[in-house]
Amino acid sequence: MDSHDSFHFERPRLSQLFTSAVKYPLVVVCAGAGYGKTSAVHDFAQEYQATTFWLQFSERDNSSARFWESYIHALANVNAPFAEELKKMGFPDTKEKQKNYHVLLNNLVEKKRRIIVMDDFHCVEDASVIRFIEECIIFKMPPGTSVFLVSRTIPNIKTTDNSYKKKIYNINEDDLHFTENELSQYFRSRNISLPPESLREIMQDTGGWAFAINFVAQSYQKVPGYSGYVRNALRTNVFGLIEEGLWNEISAPLQNFLLRLSLIDHLSVDLLTQLAAGDANLIAEFEKLNAYVRRDNYINAYFIHPLFLEFLRTKQKSLPEEQQMETYTVAGDWCAKNGFKIDAIFYFEKTGNYQSILLILAGLTTKIPLDIAKYAAMILDRAPEDAFDRVDFLADMHLRTYICQGLLQESLDLVKRYETKFMKLPDNNPVKKRTLTRLYICWTYIRCLMSVTDNIFDYDIYVEKACKYVHEADSGKLDIYYPGAWINYAGSSKKGSLEEFISAITRNQAHISRSYMKGFMAGELELAHGELKFYRGDASSAATHTALAAKQARADKQFGIMHRALLYSLRIAAAQGNFALTEQTLKDTKAQLDEAEYLHRFMDYDISFSWYYYFLGLPEKMADWLKEDFSQYTHSAFIENFGNQIKARFFYATRNYSPLLSYIEEMKERESFLYGRVEMLTMEACVHYKMKNKEKAFAVFQEAYETASPNEIVMPFIELGKDMRTLTSAVLKESSCKIPKSWLEDINHKSATYAKRRSHVIAQYTQVSGLKDNITMSPRETEILTDISHGLSRAEIAATRKLSPNTVKMVINNIRYKLGAENVADLIRIAVEKKLIL
Repeated sequence: MDSHDSFHFERPRLSQLFTSAVKYPLVVVCAGAGYGKTSAVHDFAQEYQATTFWLQFSERDNSSARFWESYIHALANVNAPFAEELKKMGFPDTKEKQKNYHVLLNNLVEKKRRIIVMDDFHCVEDASVIRFIEECIIFKMPPGTSVFLVSRTIPNIKTTDNSYKKKIYNINEDDLHFTENELSQYFRSRNISLPPESLREIMQDTGGWAFAINFVAQSYQKVPGYSGYVRNALRTNVFGLIEEGLWNEISAPLQNFLLRLSLIDHLSVDLLTQLAAGDANLIAEFEKLNAYVRRDNYINAYFIHPLFLEFLRTKQKSLPEEQQMETYTVAGDWCAKNGFKIDAIFYFEKTGNYQSILLILAGLTTKIPLDIAKYAAMILDRAPEDAFDRVDFLADMHLRTYICQGLLQESLDLVKRYETKFMKLPDNNPVKKRTLTRLYICWTYIRCLMSVTDNIFDYDIYVEKACKYVHEADSGKLDIYYPGAWINYAGSSKKGSLEEFISAITRNQAHISRSYMKGFMAGELELAHGELKFYRGDASSAATHTALAAKQARADKQFGIMHRALLYSLRIAAAQGNFALTEQTLKDTKAQLDEAEYLHRFMDYDISFSWYYYFLGLPEKMADWLKEDFSQYTHSAFIENFGNQIKARFFYATRNYSPLLSYIEEMKERESFLYGRVEMLTMEACVHYKMKNKEKAFAVFQEAYETASPNEIVMPFIELGKDMRTLTSAVLKESSCKIPKSWLEDINHKSATYAKRRSHVIAQYTQVSGLKDNITMSPRETEILTDISHGLSRAEIAATRKLSPNTVKMVINNIRYKLGAENVADLIRIAVEKKLIL
């Protein structure tokens, strides 16, 4: 093939058109196949010399997980820090994540000339992917950015309605057509001399269609003259043109290579080199097809013209199955190595390599991310039955994909089906024993999760069954499921429910101690006892149990249990005012970061340290992801809910009550752990009291008491320290209160003591950390603080300063937060003491 490429022919008219278009935040380039859309945008991006982010879509991007992997990898080429943060965050499928996306965007993406290209946008139909593009990219980027949507059809996005008309520049087929003058210049650039009548005939026959014009040029150099062979060939179907003018002219090895490439989406230079087995001559011949193939140095990958790719796919059946499988295998290995997990799973499914699929899923956190769990469940749903016989633990992984979606009844149905399947195998079959062991552990976890609502604590039955089948060689290979925010899953406030759950754990440990599973969930029983003692306010006894739990869990590498034990030890040390012990506990927690087998170590570390910063009154130091909006609910036991418990404390500490109250209301409508429910109700009562809504505060406080008292839970009240002391003092003055006075007085006294000990720890932390008690006020805060000290009301301040009442309220709340003031009088007193006002 000639090395010249018509799609890269310089056309000043198009250059001027795109120069005008790039001034708009959104450019829609819409035309059918073969109009040179992609080449035109690519050529302009190079000419424009702006940072270019190019995302090539395919039909397989109709999965948020797959799209997100592609987006992150493409983004990493132009902004690695932004890509890394987004990778940690995950696909923005909630308002909270979308909000965080915009925060990261503002912090990590600078204002400069930038082009974002979304090529073959017509391939995308997934609502969640389109919603992300609508709400997070189009019209959301910093000034200087222009988003190009390249599509065969009009993009189905909300931003193309009339309200955004003035912000959109449209480029269509009429714009991309070659004019007769451009056609003439193009042929001259190819050293092809055309008589005027031939030029007019070509223009008439092609309609200025770039793909057809390129074909004519390629054919003309082989068979001079347009009338006759070339014109007749053009009048046949397009694929026939490619067949005669290109396909029959290239070597058989290149034909084979092209067919293999048509099977996959990723055309990385590295991957193509592997598929070509390092044959430099084959790659060189491939690159000569530059009318149909383009190398993009932005992302070090090739792109094949969509029309040519469609042609290749019509011939895939001629490729031997052995070579198809080899191609999928190489592509799957490359994707797995380079972090394209969804694509790797897709290719491995093609080859029936379920072992590699299992390894990818097993390498994720114990709680598989929701989008990947959905995709993997779909893959395993259609896996052949014998795959679960051949691949150890594949049935277990299939169950986990359902559990991680919160589909508990479906999980229960599936585990029963697998039990029936594997029970039919001979007793001496090792696959039977290994698989049934894992299935019964899954069953145990499913029943634990379901017990939150049905209050039936029978999960020990399935631990006993697992112990029956476990083999000594497999005892150390059992997955440890994420233990959740609490060890005790009891959801009912019925008296004795907590002890019933612990009784089931006791039975579990008895079964485990007599089997090869010894060490599995080590420390769980001691921790459950310590947890109960802690919530009942017996810190000394709780400390003994949690210390032993941590020791047992450490010995058997039960990392999740060890983390929970250390977190309770931290809370106990804080309640006792033991600063030295809090510091040592944090060191022990940090040491767990070195445990590579502990998949949740970073998240759990953030949770523990963020709780401590909340306790110290330093919410600004909490982990960023725990300062975001509440995560979408899946189940009380999942890590998202654990994170939400810490987020609640952040919102409480920063007096951002609206999202906190909304979260608590949502909690009341679903299942929840008893311990967590009491914590949120006590916090809600204090919030209402701070908001001057005494009636609501007393009502919620009564609800919290009635929920907690059957099981003697008191620590959630005590941990609120000064706020609970204030609230209980007010409740004690209410003659209509139904809560026993002795109980109120006890909580009042213990919460006051907790507040004093907290102040002691904070003072020591401040001294050891070298922190200064300096408070920096903005000019506006200083002005409003002065106005308050002069006795002005919020309305008067708003009128004087020409601010809205809401802005004044927000500034006053910020000042109160900085000074740790409870009310205006407290605020003025602290400000005078710190010499912020005279």
